[in-house]
Formats: sequence, C-alpha cells, structure tokens
Amino acid sequence: MSLSIGTNNAAMRAAEAANISVRSMETSMERLSTGKRINASSDDAAGVAIASRLSAEILGSNQAIRNSLDGQALIDTAEGAHKEIENILQRMREVAVQAANDTNNAQDRDNLQAEMNAMSTEIDRIAGTTTWAGANLMESNNTKFSFQVGTATGTQNQIAVDIKSMNTNGLSLNGGTGGIAATAGLTAAKTGTAAATVFTIVNSNTAQNGSIVFDIAGIDYGVDFEAGATATAIAAAAMAAVNDGAGLVGSNDGTTAHGYVASVSSGVLTLTKNSGTTVIDATITNNVHVHDAVAAGASAISVEAGGGNSAADNARTSIGFIDSAIKQVNVQRSELGAVSNRLNHTVNNLTNISSNLSAAKGGIEDADFALETTNLAKNQILQQASTAMLAQANASQQNVLALLRS
Repeated sequence: MSLSIGTNNAAMRAAEAANISVRSMETSMERLSTGKRINASSDDAAGVAIASRLSAEILGSNQAIRNSLDGQALIDTAEGAHKEIENILQRMREVAVQAANDTNNAQDRDNLQAEMNAMSTEIDRIAGTTTWAGANLMESNNTKFSFQVGTATGTQNQIAVDIKSMNTNGLSLNGGTGGIAATAGLTAAKTGTAAATVFTIVNSNTAQNGSIVFDIAGIDYGVDFEAGATATAIAAAAMAAVNDGAGLVGSNDGTTAHGYVASVSSGVLTLTKNSGTTVIDATITNNVHVHDAVAAGASAISVEAGGGNSAADNARTSIGFIDSAIKQVNVQRSELGAVSNRLNHTVNNLTNISSNLSAAKGGIEDADFALETTNLAKNQILQQASTAMLAQANASQQNVLALLRS
C-alpha cells in the first residue's frame, strides 16, 4: 500500500468503529436507565404494535376487575337490606301468629297492630333509602344494572342483575299509614245458559295465591293459582279442571254422557254443551273467591277485626301474605348471591388474564439487565480501543515528514 496523507484509511475505520461503539453504548445506557428494551418504535417496530395491543387488554382487564368488585359491593349493599327486611317480615309473622290466638283481647291486638304498622313503615323506609352512589336499589320494580366485566363490547362482557322492588307494595303488602290496605280479589262474570255458558275472568288481580270455585250441579270444583298468575293461565287451569272433573262436565272429545266442551281464549273460559248428548243441567255460578285475602278496604296485614272477618281470621290471613313476601325476599336474595358468586369467578379469571398478559408484554418490552450490562461493558472497551487505534492511525502519518526531511 502506498504511503499517502490524502486519505487515512486506518483512521477512518477506527473513527467508524468508535462511532458504532458509542451508539451501542448509548443504547445500552438508555435501556438500563429506563428498564425498557423498546424506547422508540425503531427499537422494535413489530414489538411496539404488539405491546400496544397487550397494554389495551391489560388496562381493560384491570378496570374490569375494579368494575366487578364495584358490582359486588352494590349487590352486597342490596343483599344486606334484603336480609334486614326478611328479619322484619319474620317478626311480623311472629306477631301475626301471636295475634291469631284468642287469648288476646282488643287492647292486646291494638298493640300488636301498632307494631305491625311500624314494621311495615320500616320496610318502606329501608327500600326507599338503600342506595348505591345515589341510585336507589330496591324501591322501583325491576331496577336493572349491567356490569362491564370484560375488555370488549359484546354481551359476554356484561353481567346483568335485576333487583325487584322490596317495599310493601312490591311485596304485595300494599302499605299504607292506617295499616296495609287490601285490594279486591279476583272477580268473574257468567253469561249464557246451561247449554252455552261463558265464564269470563274480568279482573285478574292476582297479587295473592287464591282459587276459583265452580258450583256444578251442587258440587264445587276449585282451581288453585299462585300469585302473579295471568287471567289466561287461570282460565286454562279452569278448563283442565272442568274437563277432568269426574266426568261431570265432560271432555273435549264430546263423547261422555255429560258433554260440556271447555275452551279458553284471551282469558275467557267458555263451557259449551255438546249436541246430541244427555247433559246434566248444571249451573255455573259466579262463585269466585280468593284464598289468603280479606275483603276490599280491610287491612290485609291486620291482626284486628275488619272487612267482615274476625281478628283471628285476619291474623291467619296475614300469615299467608307474609309467607309469600318472605318467599319473594328469599328468592331475590338467592339470585343476588348467585350473581355475587359469579363475579368472584369473574375477578379470578380476569386476574389470571391480566397476569399472563403482563408477563407477555414484559417479555417484549422489558430490558434484560444481564444482557445490557454485558453489552455496555463490551461497548465501553470497544470505544476505548477504537479511540486508541484512531490516535495510532493519525500518528502513522508522521512518517511522511521523515521522507521530506531526508
């Protein structure tokens, strides 16, 4: 190689090596100071995009965990109020059982009714004041809440809870300041003759358990129904009862000796005589009553005489109302408990998801300190070596002066 001073190849190579080691050393220092392997998109273009997606899922999962815990707190608040209302109802039932005994005089029953009214008022107060962040939980019927327990928008990422009214009205106790007023029971109307009789349910006020009684040729046939039954459902049950009632009414095939055909449409029960058959001249009277109810205007939850009933009878009737209310509270409590348990599993699953996603993101983003400290030491040595070699390369050009002096 010729000896020249125009181009010092050795010095340029040493300078390039020094620059490379300096950049590598700066990268290692940045990673060690931040703890991140990726500090700019140029560090790992694909890794940045993957880490961003993982971050969205991690942050969403962590928030969903908090949402689930908040949902549990809401449910626990409602469930605690349900428990206290049940305690009140149990005491009301105890009072009703006590009042049903005729060892009590009128003053005793007045005192028991005062306690019954106070407890009814307290049920309404609890239902009206049990709130979560200002939202009433138990006063309005079918109060619905939806908890966002996932990171996406699909329905599988929400858990819904429906909390029914737990005040005296929602519990079919119909609270009032003068005790709890009963409402009229189921009523019905009959039209037509024995040959074509239509029995119509005209008022399906079925807040309580009850029954309809048909008087057919002097024999009563009862159709029991549960609280909340619709007029159509009751009519369908009545149809089945008269069809199967010991053959006195007959069957829909019209072949029995006492052939009445029963049908139901839009809550109207129709009994029609079959032609060509021998028919007992049965009369279907408007004999409708509701069990577990007292006369309209009387006190339904009452331990005093009223509505044409004795105090003991009203007290026993109240026991039925209270039993239905206790059942309703317990059904609601079991539903709330089921959702709360479900949220426990949701939190556990979300915690597992968040932990694993964080580990995956860390594998992409986090700096390997062992590797980076090794690289830093290597680059520091290379920087020193390249600097020394650059000095040597620059010094080698001094040989040209020796030629000029000679």
